[in-house]
Amino acid sequence: MISLTAGIAIACIIVIIFIRFGNKGNISNVKRVIGYSALYDEELINKAFDAVEDKFASDFNGCTLTELRYDENVENRFSDEMMEYNAIHKKELMIVLSDFDTSRKSKDLGFTPNETYEGWSWSLVRTDNQQEWEVVEGGWGY
Repeated sequence: MISLTAGIAIACIIVIIFIRFGNKGNISNVKRVIGYSALYDEELINKAFDAVEDKFASDFNGCTLTELRYDENVENRFSDEMMEYNAIHKKELMIVLSDFDTSRKSKDLGFTPNETYEGWSWSLVRTDNQQEWEVVEGGWGY
């Protein structure tokens, strides 16, 4: 039989695990749309998508990421911004678009609960080792 102290300790551990790991953005069923790109191959685009999913999971509590997009239309739409960033900062910039759904929990993040946000942009730069992408900004800034 479990003692009262052991029972309380187990309950506390369960609560801590839920708080630590239960407050994340949902990335379990993301549709990845990769079309033609004159700049990046599928592997590099997927690495950028991985970085966005990591950022979304850690920062978008109560939201569900439904789609990530990078294709010729996205590339053409943001080509001026990407080239200007490269010229100023000497780093590659990629902009990825996404769609996600919110819940009542996401109100604390400033989102309208139970809405779908479409065309949310993510700005990513290549890390110094040129192997990975890092999210530097997200929003409707473009």
